[in-house]
Amino acid sequence: MEENVFLVKWYGPFASPEDEKTWEKGQDFKCSLYLLHGMLKGAKTAETYYCGMSTRAVYERLRDKGHHLAEVKNRLNSIYVGTIANVQDLTRRQICVVEKLITAYLAWELGEKRILNETNFHFPSENVYIINEWYKHFDVDKLWERQPINAPSHIVPDVIASHLREDGYIDLYGSKKLKKL
Repeated sequence: MEENVFLVKWYGPFASPEDEKTWEKGQDFKCSLYLLHGMLKGAKTAETYYCGMSTRAVYERLRDKGHHLAEVKNRLNSIYVGTIANVQDLTRRQICVVEKLITAYLAWELGEKRILNETNFHFPSENVYIINEWYKHFDVDKLWERQPINAPSHIVPDVIASHLREDGYIDLYGSKKLKKL
């Protein structure tokens, strides 16, 4: 079970891929996840979201031909990048499990039409536990206390857990925002 418990430290928001690249190059840890938030061309108010993963640097992944960033690049609101902080030798499978749970949650919470991902709308078929921490990219030691209501940092829960029941159904648990006690 411990293999599916993850602490994801998210950094952002970045206003552009160039800002994210400059920041990421200066870090001594690797970011494997990213969240995009923007509007499609022609959209009046509907914002869209994308959760992605990369085994390379995120800024390299964002430059790939055909990446979904191109769909919102001119109306990009924010980029957040995440590192899985509690796993030393991170595998592609572990990164995929985290991405899958976050993408499935976004599709469940916002509707599939608002998600640019073309797959991963179903929750993982195993128990997965994620704790998300949101940091300001310009002060990596300071947690975000307030975020815009439409930001990924406000939509994705601080704690999310999917539990596979014996009958094959998934129970979803979570806490939107943790409060200081």
